[in-house]
Amino acid sequence: MRKFEVLQRISVFISSIDSLQKLLTLIMEESKSILNAEASSLLLYDREEKVLFFKVATGEKGSKVKTIKLKLGQGIAGTCAKEKRIINVKDTSQDKRFFSSADKKSSFQTKSILAVPLTGKKGKLLGVLEVLNKKDGTSFDGGDEELMSIIAGQASLAVENAQLYIESMKNAKMAGVGETMLSLSHDIKNILNGLSGGVYLLDETMASVQGEYVQDAWGIVKSNVNRISDLILDMLNYSSKKKPLFQQVVLSNFLKDAVSVYDEKLKQKKAELQYEFDPDVGEIKIDSTGMQRVILNIFSNAYEAIPDGTGRIKICTRNMPEKCRCSITIQDNGPGIPPENLKKIFDIFFTTKGHKGTGLGLAVVKKIVTEHRGTIDVSSEPGQGAAFTITLPLDPENGKDKK
Repeated sequence: MRKFEVLQRISVFISSIDSLQKLLTLIMEESKSILNAEASSLLLYDREEKVLFFKVATGEKGSKVKTIKLKLGQGIAGTCAKEKRIINVKDTSQDKRFFSSADKKSSFQTKSILAVPLTGKKGKLLGVLEVLNKKDGTSFDGGDEELMSIIAGQASLAVENAQLYIESMKNAKMAGVGETMLSLSHDIKNILNGLSGGVYLLDETMASVQGEYVQDAWGIVKSNVNRISDLILDMLNYSSKKKPLFQQVVLSNFLKDAVSVYDEKLKQKKAELQYEFDPDVGEIKIDSTGMQRVILNIFSNAYEAIPDGTGRIKICTRNMPEKCRCSITIQDNGPGIPPENLKKIFDIFFTTKGHKGTGLGLAVVKKIVTEHRGTIDVSSEPGQGAAFTITLPLDPENGKDKK
């Protein structure tokens, strides 16, 4: 009878509350009440960082543990998550797996723990539920384990449904964004072609036109036409679904040609451009147009980041024969990327440049690299610059690369 009551109460929560945070908080409060526990917590699994973090923590000291993250296998909760099984610890002082840092941070004394994994379809790990310390001083028993399993099943359903909803909304939004950009960019591209033609004709005659202000004004016009051109190319590259047109190129020559448009700008900034090409990297198959966009988008960010006078950008290649791949690294000595931004920089519309940025450049980079069956990684330390590394198969068409 008790099992049925628990299932019914949790089901009412799920059907009547539309906020996942509020729902999970109520579920955990109910867990604490039903099992007569002093505290309860729910940890969710972050698949990117591969850690558990506290989503809900009830009890007087609950808020103080929310900054703690656990690796799989770390502590009782981490072990429960890694092994995907119920763990009932009657005396934490006798269990080597117990993670005491949470107690130190919260000034709470954990005597016993009952941890139950949250799993979704096909055994996908979602997180862990915990209840701590029976109020009457006894240990959690088999009946408590059954009740927690029921609660965990309902909580898993709520979490997975919420995650699927968020993902579907994101996909629908991105599909709409792609279609809108594709529609707009073709129209604007026609206007841009006219502007570019006009720029070319005026360039032929402006050299003979005298006047400092005229030359400055013309420089501003050209600069903004180039910005519009870059924006349209990014919009088209992001929204286009065409297959890459692969062709053989000598990678070192291709990279030098791609960034040569910055030669004059680098001189004006008194910045240094270094090359470190692996002699074992020769020809590679790429879509030249798409990969040129990748290199320029990353290089332009590096150029904007480096300081005047002491700026330095380094382009390296490395052969990876064991994987039939090679890598390209573009490194700068700018201020670096804040740690909180590293996970977001490839998200569409994410930018730290304010009105000067569109949030399209690096999203386009990732899309094109993925179309080449490649990967892109970024490493950065504040004050130490940033390094973007692209890893590409030597021949993406025949599938001989080994990831």
